[in-house]
Amino acid sequence: MEVSEAIQKRATIRRWKDKPVEKEKILKILEAGRRAPSWGNVQPWRFVVVQDRKKIQELANTAGGQPQISSAPAIIVCCGVTEAFSQKMHRESLKQLIDAGVMDWPDEVLDNVVLGSDLFAPYRLGEQVMTVKAGEQIMIAVAYMALEAFNQGLGSCWAGAMATRDVHKALDLPDKWFVHDFLILGYPDEDPKPRPRKPLPEIAFWESVPKA
Repeated sequence: MEVSEAIQKRATIRRWKDKPVEKEKILKILEAGRRAPSWGNVQPWRFVVVQDRKKIQELANTAGGQPQISSAPAIIVCCGVTEAFSQKMHRESLKQLIDAGVMDWPDEVLDNVVLGSDLFAPYRLGEQVMTVKAGEQIMIAVAYMALEAFNQGLGSCWAGAMATRDVHKALDLPDKWFVHDFLILGYPDEDPKPRPRKPLPEIAFWESVPKA
């Protein structure tokens, strides 16, 4: 399937067939998330696949009992690691790019220009900025996975309203991880039309923005 077709036809699904999602398809979805763009190659995402019915119900309870969650055949719990933006780990990620020939920065540029700049090194601006940067990259991975789910003949639903501490406890996640959202997966039991969107001229402009 062409990417353009998936973008145009994908729609949020909230009703699922009583049919398990094959591991092979979930692996392809995870691979799409793994290949998402990542600033500085930090890859701050961590994904936990949940298919056990009892655990799925626990996750639904953390999200106010939303039926599209409790009835889901599979959930990818999308988590983040703020530490990925620490000076040490950010440097290691950039060195991987250098070693792979993607970048040709000498250590002086890496340490003094890149990791020494507030523009390029979130650790210099504190934990809150690091968390925001990790979150924005997780959402790029979620978008990639949602498109691949559609490509695999599956439906998906992004869910961001849950008590993250309760999710953390239910899955016994590592202390350094934070919970960002759920990507719910399954075979669709509905065929909704794509949601309406604002016309392109309302949101996109060339060179300058017209005065009101």
